[in-house]
Amino acid sequence: MEARLVQQQEVKLALTKELTQAIELLQYSMLELQTFLHEQALENPFIELKEKPFFSHHPRESAKKLGGIENVSAFKKTLAEHLLSQLIGMKLSSEERRVLDYLIASLDENGYLHASCQEVADRLHVRMPIVERALALLQSLEPAGVGAQNLRQCLYLQLIRLRERNELAETIVTHYFDSFIQKDWKLIAKQLHVDLHQIQQAWDLIRTLHPKPGSLYNDHEMNYIVPDVIVTCHEGSWNVVMNDDIVPELVWNESYEKKITRFCDEQTTKYVKEKHHQFQWIRRCLEQRKEMIKQVMLQLIEKQKDYFEKGPLYIKPLTMREIAEALNVHESTISRTVRNKYVQTPYGLVEMRQFFTSGVATSFEEDASQTKVKAIIQQLIAEEDALKPLSDQKIAQVLNERYNVQIARRTVAKYREQLNIPPAAKRKRYA
Repeated sequence: MEARLVQQQEVKLALTKELTQAIELLQYSMLELQTFLHEQALENPFIELKEKPFFSHHPRESAKKLGGIENVSAFKKTLAEHLLSQLIGMKLSSEERRVLDYLIASLDENGYLHASCQEVADRLHVRMPIVERALALLQSLEPAGVGAQNLRQCLYLQLIRLRERNELAETIVTHYFDSFIQKDWKLIAKQLHVDLHQIQQAWDLIRTLHPKPGSLYNDHEMNYIVPDVIVTCHEGSWNVVMNDDIVPELVWNESYEKKITRFCDEQTTKYVKEKHHQFQWIRRCLEQRKEMIKQVMLQLIEKQKDYFEKGPLYIKPLTMREIAEALNVHESTISRTVRNKYVQTPYGLVEMRQFFTSGVATSFEEDASQTKVKAIIQQLIAEEDALKPLSDQKIAQVLNERYNVQIARRTVAKYREQLNIPPAAKRKRYA
């Protein structure tokens, strides 16, 4: 063996910081992209963001356009405030009030109390009867069911507050709750000497109750999904329009640049050039991101033409590799492009990933997509006779006879579970 120094030239792809940033921008969701742009505007003093009116983050500016009552924020009581307001005027001892305040503060967002009376008594150093009286008082307040320690108790507290009491429903929830929710109704009917129709009525009544009474007072901010792309049909041709209103416009602050460059020193000039290069790179990445999403959407329309013309039931099997080959890019690029992106179609808001689905064998040359088969299964169950629900085997038979889709019973069961649809025994109603 001999050690030598050898020079060799080779070409390889190096992931620079800018290239990595371009890849990340491509896979950003709209919320992530907006956050990134605001971070860049804070980091780069020459970058300004021109917000669209609907997505303005400056409440003072938007408030000028509104007047009077429009500027008054909506006030909503929290669960604790609502409960404490009901205690006003009640004659309570100092210990009872202290325990009640602790119990109310211990409720979770759904209005449940997870601490036992013994735990509360030990923690506050009070006698058990005081804690029990305080808990009973809490459970008598509105909303009905608040202060329960589990779902069974929550439903029972609501049942006993109804104007027309239902003794069967109360008995079922108290003593047969597990069998009831598992729809083992024949055993309950036999032990209580009632018919299945009466249990069905109790089921319908219990379903009207609220399983999470405290959530009525939660003031969570709603997150709305805004489409990245809007697909419309005009005179038989499909148009793809990027929803640019949701992306702030990047603008170079020339006035600030003039103020800075007045000093004309080398270090300042270099700093401005670096920031301008950063600005140009981000803007170029945004344009590339926009173009890639548009090109992928055009290919999806071409490959899934039947879906856009006839509806979701006509979606075909499609892989990301097919789109990648058509656009002459890597498959991972397509995966990043469709990640957390949404499309407004004539059939509603659809995630771009839903257009990619594997196939299921049929008696014809072309396979059916899993999405289509799931949609058919969902439709069959929605239209079934609730008194005689379709079994998984029967659904597989109907799929083969009516839609020429050949799948096994266990596959139907898998798709049904993915759709969060219970089996036939738990869908059955008793008239």
